Amino acid sequence: MKKFKLLFVLIGLVFLGCSKDEITHAEQQGNYLANFDFPTRELTAPAKVVLTNRSKNADRFHWEFVGGKTLTKAGITDVAESDKLVPDTILYELPGEYTVKLTTWQGDKTEVMTKTIKLPKMQPKITVPENIAVFQDAVFDAKAFNYPGKDVTYSWDFGAAGTFNVKRPTVKFTTEGAHIVKLKVNDGVEELTVEVVVQVKGELAKTIFFTDVITKKIYRYKLTVLSPSQVVDMGIATGVSPLGLSVAGTKLFYSETGNGLRFTATTGHYQGDGYLKSFNLDGSGEKLITKNMDVSTTGYNVDPWMNMVDQDGNIWWTTRTNGIFTLNATSSEAVYPPFKIRGGFPGYATTSHFYSAIREVNGEVWASLTGTSGLGIARYNKTGTFIALLPGAIKDHGIRQFVVDKVNGHIYFAINKSATREPGIYRSDMNGDNITAIYNDPAVMGFTTTGFSDQGYTGGNSNEAIYVTGMDVDVDENGKGYLYFGYRNKADASGTNAPQTVGSGSKSGIMRYKLDGTQPVDFLLKGYAPYGLAIDQVKR
Repeated sequence: MKKFKLLFVLIGLVFLGCSKDEITHAEQQGNYLANFDFPTRELTAPAKVVLTNRSKNADRFHWEFVGGKTLTKAGITDVAESDKLVPDTILYELPGEYTVKLTTWQGDKTEVMTKTIKLPKMQPKITVPENIAVFQDAVFDAKAFNYPGKDVTYSWDFGAAGTFNVKRPTVKFTTEGAHIVKLKVNDGVEELTVEVVVQVKGELAKTIFFTDVITKKIYRYKLTVLSPSQVVDMGIATGVSPLGLSVAGTKLFYSETGNGLRFTATTGHYQGDGYLKSFNLDGSGEKLITKNMDVSTTGYNVDPWMNMVDQDGNIWWTTRTNGIFTLNATSSEAVYPPFKIRGGFPGYATTSHFYSAIREVNGEVWASLTGTSGLGIARYNKTGTFIALLPGAIKDHGIRQFVVDKVNGHIYFAINKSATREPGIYRSDMNGDNITAIYNDPAVMGFTTTGFSDQGYTGGNSNEAIYVTGMDVDVDENGKGYLYFGYRNKADASGTNAPQTVGSGSKSGIMRYKLDGTQPVDFLLKGYAPYGLAIDQVKR
């Protein structure tokens, strides 16, 4: 029993002793050894080298690194030895082979380890600026080894963009795409060469999209100022009457009117075959939003004509005589909806309105009217309630298409029915007054044997003329820019309904008018017979 008591006393003493002592170090396990490692990554001179001490059971250390210097936060010192566990960063300024020696002690024991490191000369490097674009200054730079007391020379070759003999050249490329940049560096000891391939972006510009009834395709054309542009086939096939285009965000919206363009009282009856589609701005991502499935003999009256997408993300479209319709623009194969807006303005019946162009203006829906059952531009709120007709003289004219220039406070519109004015392009103020002719040359815009396409034309009463269906304006914050509209000559698009008789496009295309009136109306492009036309207002 006494033996057990004695054992408990000894255990207690052990615990009491531990509680008073502090652990000051941990003994290393294993054999005494001197060792260290260099960084594993590839280094070139000038190089900053951080060593890793892998010694075991050593009491003291002494490092020698002849040819190096010590680098700390305080700066560089001409010191090539250290007694620290790990020396401060070693700076080797010149290329070469260097030896590091580590001496360690454990009591009276000594271990020595030496290792060598090869530091080749840093090769020249080209610093490429981000987002290089044509006709914009791009500043390049170079890094190269600099021997003390020797000058470095640079010789750049940018191909067609020129040659330079400075370290940081400013370059202006004139063509987009891949460019090879070459650099020769003479560091006073040898000449070295390096090259890179850089991608030069095209000029940032707005893009005009348009349909062509001759090829039944949609095209795009960048409205560049500094560099030449080319018409691009988007790979989108259209129907026979691609009347409407609009752009919203990163999407292109297309409305197809189908075979029934003219009122059937004199031309027969047609089933509905129109539809709405959306695409990405590069032509991909085709989506059918909705399709008119009315198979009655007058179903064509509900086919989509022109369209627009409002700020709430809804697509609105007009029809020949059955009102205005709307759906969410992201809809996919949706059931064709009932009309949202029909009539409401005084002096006309509530049905058989010849709707045409449609725009969102100051949060309202504006729609133009082209026939005896409505003239001018009608304003509605988005619930479908009629607000008013624009009050000015514009209310006396049938308008196939219009666009609003908010910067200059103008409405541009295409008259295809009027008792007092020739068919053509006109301008008014925002109330529809102060109408001015922009382009109404009867040999071009008139309905003659040599002028504008006679599609839908019924003699003196031209309310059914298809006329200008594509129109948009490119205007900057200072009010400068152009009005663009599609022109189809009779030689390139004719016939009562679709499919149309088409020509070569040599007399048709996209026409433009400079907003300040300092230049005559001319062709931006020829060789196409456009219906729909829209501008992406974002420079891309």
